[in-house]
Amino acid sequence: MRTILLLALLFMGSYVSAQNIMIYQPGPGANNGSDEGGLTGGKDTWVNRYSPGDNKGGLDHVLTSPRSSCNESDYKGYFKFDVSTLPEEVNAVYFGVTHIEHTSYCYSNCTADFYFYLCTSDWDEMSLVQNNLPTEESTAFFGPLAISYPNNLGVQEYDITSAYNYWKENPELNFGFVVYSPTTGCNNASVYFGVKSSDDAVEANRPYLKIDYSGSTAVHDLAKATTVGPNPFTDFINLPAAGVVNCYLTNLNGQKMDVGYSQGVKQLFTAHLPRGVYLLHLELEGQSITHKLIKR
Repeated sequence: MRTILLLALLFMGSYVSAQNIMIYQPGPGANNGSDEGGLTGGKDTWVNRYSPGDNKGGLDHVLTSPRSSCNESDYKGYFKFDVSTLPEEVNAVYFGVTHIEHTSYCYSNCTADFYFYLCTSDWDEMSLVQNNLPTEESTAFFGPLAISYPNNLGVQEYDITSAYNYWKENPELNFGFVVYSPTTGCNNASVYFGVKSSDDAVEANRPYLKIDYSGSTAVHDLAKATTVGPNPFTDFINLPAAGVVNCYLTNLNGQKMDVGYSQGVKQLFTAHLPRGVYLLHLELEGQSITHKLIKR
């Protein structure tokens, strides 16, 4: 779902500088080779050198690992976002993922540095196997990201602004990127960069881009404070201090949620809500604003 979150740092006056945050989070697509990383066609997969003929484009996770010197058990993970409709000028762009917990066991190669590399040729998530991998840049655009066993990293965001700008300037060269560790050792239940994919059943778990861009926005004086958060949230959502005429929380189907509200501290109480994605609707005098929020 694509939503502009006006997590605004707004000042007095008729024209103000606003920080806008857009969350771009593709969901499952047709999984027939046509998905290119759009909102309804997430594109991600991975390969395992130990099972070179297996395609993993329909799985709900992506695994990547260090290189193995004692066996063929190592992985590379591939991701692509269609950025053609997204903002041209940005302050920063982050690749957000939900990491898979790794706390059970690791016997060797339990610490590694992971990197992101631009792909330089096309690939099909539903036919990608070990013998038809895309080419890739030799120099990483992100890293090192040090990961050690044990870990439970949860949701993390990684700065991929340079890659995003490259794709915007060279749309015909947007082949996505590959993640893995060039660290070499004997992989025996090794450390990994493992994340949920765009095919995960829980929308909040899927990879996303968080895009920070700025612009000049005309606002009513009563709308000078529209900050909400935290995002993701757990037990509560903080509301703007002033100017809100009405507010309500819905799920993605438009069903209103039954949540408590404190006028004194300007909070909605959300501890009882299940994990997922919600829409916070704010009505101010002269305008309406919708925020996409994630419950963890």
